[in-house]
Amino acid sequence: MILIHYFKRTAIIAAILVRATSLHAADAGMSSVDFRYAPPEWQTAICLPDDPHKSLVERSGELLYHFGQGDREFATRVVVEVDGGALWQKQELLSPRVPIVQTSRSADGLEIVEEVFAVTDLWPINSPPSALPRIDTGGLARNDLILVHVKNHDTKARLVQPQLIVDTTLPFVFQHDVQRVTINNHETITASLKMIGLAEEKNSRRAIQLESVNVPAGKSFRFCVLYSGGAIVVEPTTVKQALASRDLALAYWKKSPLPFDRVQVPDAGIQALLDSSIRNIWQAREIKKGLPAFQVGPTVYRGLWIVDGAFLLEAVAMLGAGREARNGVAYELNFQKSDGRIEVIQNFSKENGIVLWTCVRHAQLTQDKAWLESVWPKLEGVAGHIKTLRQRTFENDTPLDDGLVPPGFPDGGIGGVHPEYTNPYWNMLGLKAFIRASHWLGKTEEAAAWQKEYDAFLTAFRKAAQRDAAKDPRGISYVPIIMGEPGKKELPQRAQWAFCHAIYPGQIFGKEDRLVASTMAMLEATEHEGMVYGTGWDATGIWNYFASFYGHAWLWQGNGRKAAQVLYAFANHASPTFVWREEQSLKGDKFKKVGDMPHNWASAEFIRLVIHLLALDRGDELHLLEGLPREWAGPGMVTRLNGVLTPFGPLHLEVQVADDGRSVRLKLRELKGNRPAKIVLHLGNLTGQSKTVELPTDRNVDQTYNW
Repeated sequence: MILIHYFKRTAIIAAILVRATSLHAADAGMSSVDFRYAPPEWQTAICLPDDPHKSLVERSGELLYHFGQGDREFATRVVVEVDGGALWQKQELLSPRVPIVQTSRSADGLEIVEEVFAVTDLWPINSPPSALPRIDTGGLARNDLILVHVKNHDTKARLVQPQLIVDTTLPFVFQHDVQRVTINNHETITASLKMIGLAEEKNSRRAIQLESVNVPAGKSFRFCVLYSGGAIVVEPTTVKQALASRDLALAYWKKSPLPFDRVQVPDAGIQALLDSSIRNIWQAREIKKGLPAFQVGPTVYRGLWIVDGAFLLEAVAMLGAGREARNGVAYELNFQKSDGRIEVIQNFSKENGIVLWTCVRHAQLTQDKAWLESVWPKLEGVAGHIKTLRQRTFENDTPLDDGLVPPGFPDGGIGGVHPEYTNPYWNMLGLKAFIRASHWLGKTEEAAAWQKEYDAFLTAFRKAAQRDAAKDPRGISYVPIIMGEPGKKELPQRAQWAFCHAIYPGQIFGKEDRLVASTMAMLEATEHEGMVYGTGWDATGIWNYFASFYGHAWLWQGNGRKAAQVLYAFANHASPTFVWREEQSLKGDKFKKVGDMPHNWASAEFIRLVIHLLALDRGDELHLLEGLPREWAGPGMVTRLNGVLTPFGPLHLEVQVADDGRSVRLKLRELKGNRPAKIVLHLGNLTGQSKTVELPTDRNVDQTYNW
């Protein structure tokens, strides 16, 4: 029976891989953003930066409230139904920087557009959070508005009888006399149209009839519905007031001091996703104990996790918000125990390596040796604990992990506690970053001692990896994440996220390493929809932001063109409102929800990948345009980095392709930081010919290259 079970499982794995391969060719040539792989369901944040009320709008146009309450995903859903037979047409944002969600419907000659957004008093835009209006619960004072525009394209007048739909499992009261719905005892809904009465009540769903409106042929009318989450800041009761509130919302977002202009690219679709990613990160952020706390998402992951946070904090630091990101770094160090270890999740020892890398990377990007020195004793404690973990492997009851770290929880698709490789990968990665930082701070003897520890760690890994090496159904070699049972339990690609991180940012393996070459070939062979397939919790789906781990690995290996293709696949799995879910099913398969949305580890990864395609630090060298998409090299196209932080200081770079497409002008401002040993310009993606040019490191550059 055991053999039968093994062969049956192997056959299933082979079938899944063959399916992905058979569809791989159809995914080639993805060079534009058209959301071809958007999920069938999505939700978009309309809240303000640092807002404690994470209001979301679903694809249907419903406002979503009270996540995880009332025995369901969202206890409260609010929507306006203009016509029961109206068909959904599309949903989009007013602009990537302005989260006014527009849902369009049509019904028998009627065109219906519902705009949903947050409204507030006109604040001083650049005021600190402490100076902004607050409500009793400590949150920002604001409300949510649904502004409905109905246009009659018919040749005759139409009687429209709209309804307000409130579906809630929380306490509900309709007060006809004061024209108000109360939810949860203190949250209210009002409308510019008169509430006639409760037309229908079925379980938790109530339909409130609004007054009828006769719309002449070719004419239109507007009305609004206001949701107040506990305090009424501004209460538009007329359409004119609602439109004024819309103007204020638009003005607020246009003047919002978010770092939108740090990265400018010539592809409008990629730029839209970049801008939206930045906005979503700040929307998910909250003020906690007077400090900004960057968070992963508005629902499932409303907090900062050690792994997610590492890359989220790197992304915001690169955008120039290093001082704000530092609060997140300090937060991570708060989890240090008396024995030096970092522990948030049990049996997740990789948190130690992640915190080491996070602190070192943060110090490099902010060029702040003094801060790094101030936390150095803590980092020494973390590194010391990694050494202790390695010692314990010679004392526990399994020889599989000898010289590595004890059994742990892999994550990324594999649960439980096992002798496995994700924890060793990240602890090696962190230790290597710690050694690099020791050299940077002039701690030469300390660096040499830790180098011996790292070398022994890497040797133990090489020995274990050779023992556990397996082959996928195509005969491609790789190292399974679970030790000791090569290829028997999991898809080869499952949970290989930490291996990609070991390539970059870990820099554990050299470019010519055969293990890297074969593992990347194994991952590439699983691609479907341009993405690695079945590597996360959904064995038959896509882990969206794994694309960045994968794309970075290709970039580090010198294949910038492949990394750029992965960027476009990543982009095309977003929704038309420029947000990602953590994981989603393949197009055409039964949809499965996995994780949060908007998911801001995804937002951070998109930002990181775009920046690194244009500027990647390779040790003490800075490489420019190594992954520049060929699509950005057209006549007249301009790409800019405006003060993006690097380990060598803020980077100001402009790439201007001539109008005839036969030359490019490159402007590079001298870096004001730790001067790189080399600045290498990669011209291959501009000229189509593999060519690099070494640029001076001690002065500004303004050079034209012809081809």
